[in-house]
Amino acid sequence: MKIVNEYPPVYERICEVIGKPPENALYAYGDTIYNPSGLTIPEDVIAHEEIHELQQGGDPVDWWNKYLADPEFRLDQELEAYRHQYKFIQNKTKDRELLNFYLRHFAKALSGPMYGNLMGFEEAITKIKQ
Repeated sequence: MKIVNEYPPVYERICEVIGKPPENALYAYGDTIYNPSGLTIPEDVIAHEEIHELQQGGDPVDWWNKYLADPEFRLDQELEAYRHQYKFIQNKTKDRELLNFYLRHFAKALSGPMYGNLMGFEEAITKIKQ
């Protein structure tokens, strides 16, 4: 995936539907990761965004329309990406404390306002580990 330090074409709509994302948020749109903050992107986060590229199936406009209109679809898409990201980290380390740190970090994000508070924290932990 290529990386550009810009906002994605759907940024205004994201803000309207979900609210203003954190400054360090990233966005997959087609084969591009939009990184408006310009921060370095860790490998596991790129792996997460690559799942969104695959989910979009070459039609980011349709995917983003559905993602923003359907909270259940949004949750399914993010859950798949976070599971992949967690497995990516599991393949890099066997440090249980580090894995637990990442799992809790992902669950906090998945259960938080960035995605519309679509599930509880403990449920997010359980579902990411599945």
